[in-house]
Amino acid sequence: MHYLGLKLDNDTYELLNKKFNGDKKAMEAYVKEIVTKEVKKVDPNANTSSKKKDDDNLENYLKSARPGSRSYGIKGQGW
Repeated sequence: MHYLGLKLDNDTYELLNKKFNGDKKAMEAYVKEIVTKEVKKVDPNANTSSKKKDDDNLENYLKSARPGSRSYGIKGQGW
């Protein structure tokens, strides 16, 4: 995960502060959600590469043992 600090103008900050009663974690979550939605509008495939990588890692992990071996069953193949 990467971190990005944002500088907001006073009016925007005060509106967020009022909307979330000063809860900075709620404000952060809200801003993160809005930014994520806007980025996906520009590039709908923006976050799919990390999901594909996770899927490939799981598939490689499950294929790493020989079928029929005990270790293959330990890896969730129904044994």
